[in-house]
Amino acid sequence: MIPDAMPDHNIRDPLVTELIGPGKRYNLTTVEIAGHPQQVFEGAARTLSGLYRQSRRFGDRVMVVQDELQWTYAEVFARAASLATALKTQFGVQRGTTVAVVMSNRAEWIVSVLAITAAGGIAALVNSRGAAEEMLRAMTTARCELAILDARCAGALGEDLRGPRIVIGVDFEKLTMPLPDLAFAPEDMHPEDGSIVLFTSGTTGFPKAALLSHGALAHSVSIAVFMGTLQDLRYERENGAALPDERKSMTTPAVILGPMFHLSGIMPIFRAISLGTTIHIMSKWNVDIACDMIERVGMSRLSFVPAMLWDLLRSPRATPELLGKVAYMANGAAALNPTLLAEIRARMPHCLLSNTYGQTETTAWTCSISGQSYINNPGACGWAAPTVQVQVRREDHSLAPAGEAGELWVSSAGLMTEYVGDAAATAETLQGGWLASGDIGFVDATGIFTIIDRKKNMVISGGENIYCAEIERVLSEHPDVSDCIAYGLPDERLGERLAASIVVRAGAVLAADDLKAYCKERLAIYKIPREITLTGAALPRTASGKVDRGTYLKSIRARS
Repeated sequence: MIPDAMPDHNIRDPLVTELIGPGKRYNLTTVEIAGHPQQVFEGAARTLSGLYRQSRRFGDRVMVVQDELQWTYAEVFARAASLATALKTQFGVQRGTTVAVVMSNRAEWIVSVLAITAAGGIAALVNSRGAAEEMLRAMTTARCELAILDARCAGALGEDLRGPRIVIGVDFEKLTMPLPDLAFAPEDMHPEDGSIVLFTSGTTGFPKAALLSHGALAHSVSIAVFMGTLQDLRYERENGAALPDERKSMTTPAVILGPMFHLSGIMPIFRAISLGTTIHIMSKWNVDIACDMIERVGMSRLSFVPAMLWDLLRSPRATPELLGKVAYMANGAAALNPTLLAEIRARMPHCLLSNTYGQTETTAWTCSISGQSYINNPGACGWAAPTVQVQVRREDHSLAPAGEAGELWVSSAGLMTEYVGDAAATAETLQGGWLASGDIGFVDATGIFTIIDRKKNMVISGGENIYCAEIERVLSEHPDVSDCIAYGLPDERLGERLAASIVVRAGAVLAADDLKAYCKERLAIYKIPREITLTGAALPRTASGKVDRGTYLKSIRARS
């Protein structure tokens, strides 16, 4: 049983106390969320609607740039106003109606999400890189009543997608045409109203639909803005020089390098909207385009996954002059390889590195660490972020002392509301205003948290979370597969590469390429195992009949 209240064992980043408190730049206040007291930033928007209304003042500033396309804040809001009106009057979208957004990185994605949430609806951000079966399952899980798709996704789904749809290139342009005298007027929403659904896999192997509220997303934006200010201060302290205005966190453009259906894509967008900065969209990761942005756009803040950084540092364009333009690099997908970290320090000695830990269910923010503290603790995920409470709990839910490993539990204004349609998983994950992260870690005497293992078997490859249970489910459905196990192997570029061992059914003839082709029809490309080992030998099992992952993976790693 979890006690109603537990002591706060969090020790904050020392610089936090210089920025938060009476008479300082930031202050905190307490609000009630789902019956539990939580801290938020005083004066910050409490809903996306409030954030949008604050941002209308940016008017003629450029909001979105993608290739030759360039829209101002006024233009984007005008298009969102038209679409929001159409959603309500032509498609029956009301408060709480869930609308799927299924498209690759593009400006229309931003217009769609703004329109849906401004109309009071919930935007379900579907993985557009997935197979048709995955996209359809996600929309069913989230209970979507309408879908906004790009032409490629619409073609992939075809007639399998039941219900109304809006397709870019067919009817989207007409529905978003700015109308005279139609103002962008977001509905007044409550902080606990739902706004976004993101998909996160669990031990069942099927993606779960995590519902994030207006309050959770708006609060995450306020933390992101604060952390930028903290990083500015740390950069100046550690480098002994003031940052020019154009390189400070409040003014630098947001460059979207990863998928926009991830929190790592959507949060920089909302943060940019809150500050009135420009959002540059990269349709797909390309190291030459990234170099162009550093040189021409002034991309001095780079959010990356290790594979991106690996590519950048090996580009012939990665000269000391170009790399010197990057003031910050934020990592949040996987721990940096020690060799890669050493190379960064050698080639970019004045760049401030940061690492952030969070989950979809916590709306991104849980812990963060930057600068020399990160260099000194390269395996750590950092101090608990301001307003966020983190505890390390034993199996009996008692608090573990410093240095002892246990499960990380999180409480904040950014917790998800529920897993849509999965009351059992929701009840298991959310308990008494706290969220069970499923991650195993410890906290040291200085308040720095380190993740050492995962309860949920997950591989992080190139910044993408891949759940082994999902891969095993697909593989096990092949008629010639008797048994299987998926796992990660160390990879210098990707962090981990996905691998699988297959027990072939007696008498069957099966090749690794056959299985990869089979997976390609059912899974996103990054979920296809890069290595497949075929065997006739049985996998080790526990007394309860489950595959003994620990024993098997130990033998795999001993051989590699």
